[in-house]
Amino acid sequence: MPLFLPLLMGQAQNPFAPPVASMHYALDRTCDLTHLAINLDVDYPNRVFTGHAVNFLTPLRNGISEVRLMAGPVLQISRLTVDGQPAKYRREGRNLFISTPGLKKGKPFQIAIDYSAKNSRAQPFGGMGGFHWINTREGQPATRVGFWTQGETEFNSDWAPTWDYPNDLTTSEETCTVQADWNVIGNGTLVSNTVKGNRRTYHWKMTQPHATYLLTLVGGPLDIKRDKWQGVDLWYVVPRGEAKYIDDTFGHTKDMLTFFSDSLGVKYAWPKYAQNFMYDFGGGMENVSATTLGEGSITEARAGYFTADSLLSHEMAHQWFGDLVTCKDWGDTWLNESFASFMEAFYTEHSRNVGAYVAEMDDNMASYFAEARRYKRPLSTKMYPNGDAMFDSHTYPKGAVILHTLRRFLGDENFLAVLNLYLRTWRHTPVESAQLRRAMTEATGINVEPFWAQWIEKPGHPVLDYTWKQEGGKTLLTVKQTQNTADGTPVYDIPAKAGVISGGVMTRYPVHLSKVEETFELPVTGTVQAVVLDPDHDFLREIPNLHWSPAELPAILAASPSGSDRTTAMRRMLSDSPSDATVQAVVAAVRADNGPFPSIRTIAPLAGLERADLRPLFTELLGHPNFGRRAEAVLALGRLPQDQDTTRRLRELVNPQAPIQVVTNAIQVLAKWDAIGNADVFKKALLIPSRFDRIKRAAQNALDG
Repeated sequence: MPLFLPLLMGQAQNPFAPPVASMHYALDRTCDLTHLAINLDVDYPNRVFTGHAVNFLTPLRNGISEVRLMAGPVLQISRLTVDGQPAKYRREGRNLFISTPGLKKGKPFQIAIDYSAKNSRAQPFGGMGGFHWINTREGQPATRVGFWTQGETEFNSDWAPTWDYPNDLTTSEETCTVQADWNVIGNGTLVSNTVKGNRRTYHWKMTQPHATYLLTLVGGPLDIKRDKWQGVDLWYVVPRGEAKYIDDTFGHTKDMLTFFSDSLGVKYAWPKYAQNFMYDFGGGMENVSATTLGEGSITEARAGYFTADSLLSHEMAHQWFGDLVTCKDWGDTWLNESFASFMEAFYTEHSRNVGAYVAEMDDNMASYFAEARRYKRPLSTKMYPNGDAMFDSHTYPKGAVILHTLRRFLGDENFLAVLNLYLRTWRHTPVESAQLRRAMTEATGINVEPFWAQWIEKPGHPVLDYTWKQEGGKTLLTVKQTQNTADGTPVYDIPAKAGVISGGVMTRYPVHLSKVEETFELPVTGTVQAVVLDPDHDFLREIPNLHWSPAELPAILAASPSGSDRTTAMRRMLSDSPSDATVQAVVAAVRADNGPFPSIRTIAPLAGLERADLRPLFTELLGHPNFGRRAEAVLALGRLPQDQDTTRRLRELVNPQAPIQVVTNAIQVLAKWDAIGNADVFKKALLIPSRFDRIKRAAQNALDG
């Protein structure tokens, strides 16, 4: 996952169509980069680093008189040698062309480069990538200092001149010298940690090949907890002073490693796994064996159920998809990011339940649809403006749902067998989409080329409209594909299902979609309460208009397996002055939805009724096992008239043990009802600790009026 998303995504014009976009192919290589050794000295007070990088290379053919590497313009090169002898070179933007006459195919040689980069105190360079200085801020801890590097897409050459493109994998080692009270984390195994005077030197070494964009160094005053998992060193790293959050944040790391290794049949491949939370970093970056993460995502137990899991599982999944097997060029970024996004949801299914997994896929679809209203493109493409542009909502959420679609199409056993073969066959190799497709067919015997053609290689998605009726003793389902095919979006061939609810029970029947419009006769006898197309949300699709009649809604609320469909049914049932019987049916469904990960996605429609007779339900929900449901219940009570018992309950919730959002919502409601009368509670809340002082800020706002 890159640090940033490209700004050009906001353009009205399709950024993946000419003239903005052009054809891109993996760069030609003259040599094989076999090893990269970097020695970096970091002078933080002066915001200067000096480096010595040695690229170990082997020519791929004869007649090479010039070798291309990359070096960011910020790097000042003071010396460059080839096999120890000074060599001529020229620079064109990020490209560094080195004169190398006399090279012979297969005969190794070395290019050594001395360089430095200087920056003023006020302006850290490499804001989106490269080398970033962490500057102090007023009101922040004195330990808010340090640095990090960010490589994806092609920014590591801003701090280490090398081949900066994903189609060549190399082993590496990093030696980094900093002030003695700092820590430095790099790729691979820690070889040494030595102190000389007031300077400390770390030596990290990675003996397995990887893409150069996955190189990393992070440094500063850090709190580190060490652990082990099946012989692998684990490093849990946070800024100094934040060690108290380590267990709440990293608590599922071992479970994730076990789940991914066992599911894929490929054990975590690297000698260690460090997860490094750093100031100023946004999101996460899957640097091989040493992920970098944004400090703002550190969490505490009272914030919710392991709220960092989605980020941590996404980046960990990259250690297989993106690091062990790497896309050859950015046009196939989906081989990295779509898989990480899918595996993130796959872990959600494991750690929570299938409903939470499907809800995540529904959210992915919604994110992609928002982008698809601006532009559409194939998931795998050579037509793009630059590598950074590929990190959009097609690559992440759409790609994740396409993999979900493939999972449902193949079945879990076949799907995981495919991933196992793909990872084993192409480990430590840059790959293209065709290699995954080949693994699909070889692992299952199923020709997935038709699936590839419509889902991977063409733009768009199915847009469906369906209706049903009972006529002459038959149940007829009519489905239309209404997507615009003028931009290359196909009419899809999809093995789907229709869910028929009868007698309060849903039965699924196969319906194979393949035409613009078709009608299916469902083998149903008796009274049908509702029909839902794709009830399990098995594939990527948009259904803008759900023609659910009022009579269908209670059955869908009661029997649908989809939390999104149940929530939609609830919203419609509660619109337009619902009857008491309707409200009570919804209340019964909400009350029964009492697991730690509820199916119904929100109770806001019930709260919006502002009915006093719902007070007992909302009060009951203050004890729900899901923190979000409790927090919603507080706000729901806040929409009712104040009463003594509710005020007492909300005052009691303002305590150091309650979930943070519950506490802040209770403060908000109490302030609305009676800010002066509850000022004593707000003053006590000023002393309740919470990350980012969320409770303190809510209490201060309440006192300030």
